[in-house]
Amino acid sequence: MPPHDFSENVSQLEPSPTLALAARARQLKADGVPVIDLSAGEPQFAAPEFAGQAAIDAIRAGKTGYPPTPGLLELRQAISGYLIDTTAASSVDPAEVIVGAGVKQALFNCCFVLFGRGDDVLIPSPYWPSYPSIVALTGANPVIVDADWESEFLVTVEQLEAARTPKTKGLMLNSPSNPSGAVYDQPRLEAIVRWCQEHGIWLLSDEIYRRLSFTGQAPSVFDVPDRGDRVVLLDGLSKAFCMPGFRIGYAVGPADLIKKASDLQGQTTSGAVGPSQHAATAALGQRDQREAFIAELLGKLNTRRDMGISGFGAVEALETRSPTGALYFYARLRDPSVAALDVAERLLVEASVACVPGEPFGSPGHLRFNFAVERSVLQEGLQRIHDFFS
Repeated sequence: MPPHDFSENVSQLEPSPTLALAARARQLKADGVPVIDLSAGEPQFAAPEFAGQAAIDAIRAGKTGYPPTPGLLELRQAISGYLIDTTAASSVDPAEVIVGAGVKQALFNCCFVLFGRGDDVLIPSPYWPSYPSIVALTGANPVIVDADWESEFLVTVEQLEAARTPKTKGLMLNSPSNPSGAVYDQPRLEAIVRWCQEHGIWLLSDEIYRRLSFTGQAPSVFDVPDRGDRVVLLDGLSKAFCMPGFRIGYAVGPADLIKKASDLQGQTTSGAVGPSQHAATAALGQRDQREAFIAELLGKLNTRRDMGISGFGAVEALETRSPTGALYFYARLRDPSVAALDVAERLLVEASVACVPGEPFGSPGHLRFNFAVERSVLQEGLQRIHDFFS
């Protein structure tokens, strides 16, 4: 049967490589292969019990109808309060908040509303693979601005200015970064915000890992004074609250943008899953339990980060840094002639360890390992990695 003709909308669309690798690792496990999966982009820990209970209570109370398209008012109020608690924002209007089925949907909605054919959107590398794909789906052109190991994977205003053209309409920023763990400090973040403001460029700041920082809380764009009216903050419950399967993310920005994004969402998915929204309301709104959960999670991650630093330090073929934030070791292969894709394939087949090569992130020659796993899993994975490279 000949292949079908699909529209130009998806002519360049590729499947998510990180999701594909995770699916392959799961299939190998199902087939009985003892895979150590360090590829997933999520913490392998249980969600807060009090948040899960809120979802159960909502179901038992019959709160299972269609939720409002932009999100339950009580959840948008909880998001507002959470941002006021954890950033320098003095007020956040719930009308400036939209809730989606994960941060990916909130990001897609905003990009689809803001960008179109003929626009350029700057994306620093290494990047989450969905950024260029989402931009391309809008018809806009993703423009990669390379950061590297020597710059600690942080771009400068000078690099952004060199990439700017009259067509530049947006900038994607991710801090702490997936995959590198790099964190933009306050002065550099303020300089980037000012540069965007000066040139009328929309700044979309993905802060899904903001609370997972190991040298003090990572700065938010909402910590920047006089940030202007072209800033969008994106966050969700998947990482710091260990709730990836609940599929709750959000965008916070100018009310007219959020209204248009809500109109778009109303013609696609409508509101995010209702019981999950009740769980998210509890996770964000119950301050003491929320902060205790995040503190406990950071304690686990710090322990595993120390384990990884020690374990990878004994692998001569890899160069690693202690990540400043997020969930990952982003290791550089010391031999530049070796393809990370090939190494990741061999590591999976020969050592039964799943990781993600750097090619999908726009930085060949690197491997990403998730350390937000159980201690025994990480210990076994590090031993297998050491034996493989030895």
